[in-house]
Formats: sequence, structure tokens, C-alpha cells
Amino acid sequence: MSGWAQWEPWAVGGVIAVLVAGFIARALFSDRARGRPRCHRCGYDFEGVEGLTCPECGWTARTPADLLRTRRHWFKAIVGVTLLILAAAMIRLQAAGGNPLLIVPDRIMIALLPIDPTAGGTEIGPIADELRRRLVAEELDVAEVEMLFARIATGDDGARPGSEPWRARYGGLVDAWRSRFVRPGDPEAGVLLSIPPRIEVEVPASWPSTRPIPAELDFEDWWPMGTEAMVELRWRGNEFDPPLVRVGFRNRASVGRPYGFELPPAEDWPDPAVLEAVVRPRFVDSERLRLAEEGIELPEDEEPPGDAVPPPPFESLPAVVASTEMAGPLELDLPSIDPWDGDADADDAVRRIFAPGLRRWDGIRRPFAIRFDVQQAAEKPFKDVLFGLVVEIIEVDPDGTETVRRRSRIWLPGGPGPNGYWRSRWGISEEDAEALHRAFDPTPGSRWFMRVRGDEELARLAVASVVNQGGDPAVFTRWWSGTVDRSLRTTEETRRPFIRRWFHPDGVRRPDAP
Repeated sequence: MSGWAQWEPWAVGGVIAVLVAGFIARALFSDRARGRPRCHRCGYDFEGVEGLTCPECGWTARTPADLLRTRRHWFKAIVGVTLLILAAAMIRLQAAGGNPLLIVPDRIMIALLPIDPTAGGTEIGPIADELRRRLVAEELDVAEVEMLFARIATGDDGARPGSEPWRARYGGLVDAWRSRFVRPGDPEAGVLLSIPPRIEVEVPASWPSTRPIPAELDFEDWWPMGTEAMVELRWRGNEFDPPLVRVGFRNRASVGRPYGFELPPAEDWPDPAVLEAVVRPRFVDSERLRLAEEGIELPEDEEPPGDAVPPPPFESLPAVVASTEMAGPLELDLPSIDPWDGDADADDAVRRIFAPGLRRWDGIRRPFAIRFDVQQAAEKPFKDVLFGLVVEIIEVDPDGTETVRRRSRIWLPGGPGPNGYWRSRWGISEEDAEALHRAFDPTPGSRWFMRVRGDEELARLAVASVVNQGGDPAVFTRWWSGTVDRSLRTTEETRRPFIRRWFHPDGVRRPDAP
């Protein structure tokens, strides 16, 4: 809004305010006696009247001076003040774009959060949305931020912290607030860490009851940005058993993909089947925090130079517990899939998937990542093919010895998918980071290439992807069992580093580890 449109509400409001203010002044100050005694209640002329009582209405003056006072028309004045307040509110509302919440005071808005009308759904409610705007615009003072924080951290009767109603009512506020106001070392950070994360474990709706079930763990947290966690997943009541999953989680990840793993066959599940996650967080942005305390503010997409303070152990902060109840899949006869060595077109498509090669960033803990383009496998000739791909980066010594320096695992269905291509999944890579730097040496003593080979077990994981995405697994009758080599392309990256969401909590595994 600009020009006259910007000033029109205030100009009209000014005219209305002057007129109403005149009406109020007239009601309070214009009805003067002008030297003639009269009834202060009804205005009866007291000229020639003996005594101080009005013969018209019975009002009695206390002194003769009362008959000469200015009459105040309080009812008219109250009506005028009311009209002035309503007009001011309407003008403020019009100037603010028509949203009535914009004129509600901050503390009242915070107090109204528990009755936000869309709290039971999945979208942020209008009250929370307006508070989020004020939070981002830094319109709340320190006391109001503390008041809002206390409300967020405790939730309310219908929205306990970490639940779906809590997420709808307060989650968007936390997302706006934690990235701008909360550092890992702040006192409020500990309160955010007490909010249980929200976990979801997706399994195929149909799967053989006697086979291990491919599952995907998704994770949503409201912790300060720059927090890692170790996640151990078990059946509820089996806290002394080895975990079904033990994996590291990082909330500053570049890609929010789920973590793939296998659950026991459905026939071995307990009743009820409740998965419980014990989550042990830790702060890892210690170097960024130290620089911030020295007045050096790094952009969010820039890594701090070095890692002066090593990350603390996972036991450094209290553990939190989150759970989810599982529904067992229906019985399904898996299709029989046969190995297929591929042909020239299939081999070329696999090579094109990994054409971008290996990337490197300077100054970060995990400097290497591969890029891949799964749309290359979405061609119609592959509509019945499952791809389970083991991708290895290999160094060849001058004597011809081949050593695997990096290994990744990727699986996906072939052919056109629901959105043009099927969703892919991949596991945590193994790598020898020290050796991989040699792949970028312009005068190497060895040569490097990439080898991609088919794997049947990974291809069967792709069947679960078909079921999860609403496809028909019976369509897929082959899995690519070929092997292709291609030259290794290397790229020095200057853009934002790739930050992995999932990692091995005990450290990066090497390809040659047992």
C-alpha cells in the first residue's frame, strides 16, 4: 500500500476524530448558565422561584451557586467517547489490512493461545500465526517473550508438549523463535530440550507377516538449532533389550529425509506394538556459540572455522522419551523378482544417475557427498525394474590394487512414478575421508573411478517404497543385477555445505570396517 491508499484511513480518521471530539466538548462544556439560574437536571428556569428545589422535576440544589453551574450531558459524552474508540479501532484495523488480531495487545494474544481455534488440526491457528509474525518482527518485549515461552513450554490441557495438538498450536511459534532467539547456551534452551520430539515410523500397509518389515523413521524436534541426538528405538517394556535402531540425528540437516531400517516380522510384534524412542541430545554448535558471545555473528549457511570445542558426550543432557503406536501390515504375497543384468540403455541410465560425482567443501567435519539424479531411472523401459544400488568410489594404486574409499546404498523403483518418478531412499554412507582428499589432487599418484552394482536385498527394499507410495508391487518383476563403472567427476563446492540428518553415533564408518 502506497500513496493516498496508505494515508486514506488516517485522513478519514482524523476528520471523524475532530467531529466526535467536538460533539464530546459540546456535551460537556457548551450548556452554560450565562448568569441565569436554572435546574441542573432538567434546565427549568429558576427566575422568580423561591427556594432551591425545582418545581418541574424536584431536583434540589445544595447552594444557590449550583443553579449557575455548567450542565454536563454525561450520557452524550459517553456515547461520543464510545464512538471515538470504535472509530479508532476500525481505522486502525483498516490501516492494518483488515486483520482484527493486529489490534489485540500482545499479552492478551498470549493468554488466548489455549483457545486458538485450529489447534486440533494440522495447520497453525490464526492467533499463533499472528504471534509468530510479531515474534519474527521482534515486536514483543523481553517480558512478553518470556511469557510466550512459558506458555509454549508447558502447553495446556488439550495440547501437551510434543503432541499433535501441541504441534499445531505451538510448533510454528517454536520454529520461528528458536532460530532467532535461542542459542544452545541460553537458559531457555534446556526447556526446549524437555519437549519430547515427535516420531513417526512408517511401514508398508501390506507386507508378508513372516519377513522383516522395511520401515522409515521420521523425526521432528523443537530444540535449539545446532543440536544432535542419539536415538535408540525399542518396543515399550523392553528397555533392557538391545535397541532395534541406534542412530544419530542432526536438526540442521540439508535434507529432511527419514531413516530406513528393518523391523522384525509382524508375527513377532508385541501387543500392543508401541515403539519407544529414548533420545539423548547434545549441543554441537559450540564454536558458533563462542563466536556469537564475542560479537561475531555467522550467517546460518556458513560453517564456523574449525571446531575449537569438541562435542560433549550424548549423556551430557537429560534424555527424553517419545513413542508411537504401530499398526501391523496386512498379509501380502511379494512378487517374484528375477535378476536382470540390464542392457546398454539401463547401464547408461545408471551412469547418468551418478554423473554429478563427488563434491567437497572446505572447513567442515564431513566434507564429502555424492549427488545423484534419480529421474534418469524414471524412463518407461524400466517400469517393471527395481533398483538397489551399491555405489563405491574406488582408488586404484599404481600397482593396480583397487581399494574402496566410499560406499553408499540407494534404492528406488524404476519407471514413471506418482509424481513423474519414484521417491528414492538411501542409507548412511561409509567413507575414508582422509583418502578421499586425494581424489581432488591435481597430481595424484593413483586414479579414481566409481562403480555401481545391483543388490537384491536393496532392490527388495524398493518394493516397500512402491507400497508406501500407493503403487502396485506386482508390476515389478525384475531387479537390476548389473555392474557399471564410470569416471569420477570431482567438484569443489562454494555453496552451502551438505549437512547430513542421520549419522552413526559412534563415528563415521570406514568401507573396510568389519
